Amino acid sequence: MLGIDNDKLCFIKELVKKSYPLECCGLLIGTNASEKRVVEVCPVQNKNFERAHDRYVIEKSDFEKVDKEAVKKGLQIIGVYHSHPDHPAVPSVYDTEHACSWFSYIIVAIEKGEKFDTKSWVFNEGKKQFEEEVIKVC
Repeated sequence: MLGIDNDKLCFIKELVKKSYPLECCGLLIGTNASEKRVVEVCPVQNKNFERAHDRYVIEKSDFEKVDKEAVKKGLQIIGVYHSHPDHPAVPSVYDTEHACSWFSYIIVAIEKGEKFDTKSWVFNEGKKQFEEEVIKVC
């Protein structure tokens, strides 16, 4: 289960809408003790300029910078969010090939720049596939 407050979820959807029809992405900062909980949403630039309509890339330097700031606050990177413009909120083959088993992956599908569908996923390393994770909006 992934806990996130409604304001943070709305913030992600605003970013998704602004970037449409291109994919946007960012990191989820929080805690992963008894329950995964998003404390901060940190947008980063999608560095996949050639296929930004259906791929995202987070630069290692962006990841390291965000991670360093999170650790200073006693937090950690617990996941990634990204959008799927005009595609379902399910992980793509590309998403599966680049997944980390300890992260939550929020995917926000946006259809025609308006309609949203939001799901979270975790990668099951043993099965080599994603499993849907419950999002608890607080």
